[in-house]
Amino acid sequence: MQRLIKTNTIMKTVIKIIVLFAFPLLSIGQTTTENYIYTTTYTVPVDPGTEATVADDHKIEQISYVDGLGRPKQAIAVRAGGDKQNIVSYQ
Repeated sequence: MQRLIKTNTIMKTVIKIIVLFAFPLLSIGQTTTENYIYTTTYTVPVDPGTEATVADDHKIEQISYVDGLGRPKQAIAVRAGGDKQNIVSYQ
């Protein structure tokens, strides 16, 4: 019985250590070798400094994700679908 309790304690300790080291790896988002390009094209004339006031219907937004060598990995067209859904294409 005592050996079983000791084994359970060791297993709990091992699981805690694994979780402790695995959590930071899972929470990393963007790395230094992966980047993105965010572009906004306005369909109406816009004065400098008033970009934030332009309605979503009057702009085309695109997000392109690239790897460390500049090769495209994924492109997202924001609100470009029929019901304003995002269109995601993998390359």
